[in-house]
Amino acid sequence: MENLNPFSDLKSKIVVITGGYGYLGSAMANILLEYGAIVYILARTKSKFDLEFSNQLSVFFVKTDVQSIKSIDDSIQEIGNKEGRIDVLINNAYYGVSNHPEKMTSEEFRRGVDGGLNQFYDFIRASIKYLKLSENGKIINIASMYGMVVPDLDIYDGREEFLNPPNYGTAKAGVIHLSKYYAMYLGKYNINVNSISPGPFPSEDVQKDKEFIKRLESKTKLKRIGIPEDLQGITLLLSSSLSSYITGQNIAIDGGWTI
Repeated sequence: MENLNPFSDLKSKIVVITGGYGYLGSAMANILLEYGAIVYILARTKSKFDLEFSNQLSVFFVKTDVQSIKSIDDSIQEIGNKEGRIDVLINNAYYGVSNHPEKMTSEEFRRGVDGGLNQFYDFIRASIKYLKLSENGKIINIASMYGMVVPDLDIYDGREEFLNPPNYGTAKAGVIHLSKYYAMYLGKYNINVNSISPGPFPSEDVQKDKEFIKRLESKTKLKRIGIPEDLQGITLLLSSSLSSYITGQNIAIDGGWTI
C-alpha cells in the first residue's frame, strides 16, 4: 500500500532539542515523536523531563547546562558517538536577565545575549561534524518576532513586569543572521539552516492576565495569541526532507503581527 504519510522520512531520525520539555519545546518534541523520530532532550532537570515524557518511547534526557561550553560539547559528543550522526538540531533553550531599558546593567545585557544567541553558536559548532554524517542535516534556530521588529511598548504600559528587554530582541536578531550565515556555509554539505520566529506565545502564567492578553491579541491579524501546537507544522516541515530546498529563511509564526 502506498505510504501517504508525507513525513515518513522522520522515522528514526536523530533529533536534538535544547530545552525540549518547556512550554514550546515540548510541543515540538512531541510532534516529532509522533512521527517516529528519536528525540534527545538537552536540559538541566530530569524531573521536569520525566513529568512531560513519562509515557513516551524514543525520547531521551541528556543533562546539559546550556551556560557551559564544556557541557554543550560533552552532550553533543555523547549523542553523536552513540547514534553515529545527528539529523536535526533544534536550538530552543533560552536564559537571560530581564530589566527596565534604563536600568539594565552591562552585565545583564551581555547575559541575555549569551542566553539568546551565543549558546546557539556553541551548539551549532559542536554539532556540525555529526550533522555532516546525515543525508540531509537540519538546523532549526528558534528566534523571535522581536528579532524582526521592536516591541510596541504601549502594550506593556502598566504591565512592566512583562516588558520585553532590549537584550532579548538584539540576541534574536543575531539568531536570524547566524542562521543565514550557516545556511550559506553548510549548504555544500546538504545541511539546511533556518530560523523560526514565534510571535505572541505567552506562558500559562502570563495568560492569567486577561487584559494583557487582549492587548497582545489586538496586535495580530488573527486576533488571538499563539498556542504551542501552532509551532508543530513548521517544526515538522523544517525537520523533514520536504524542506530540502528551504535554507537561510526566517519564518514568522506570529498570527500576522509582523506583516
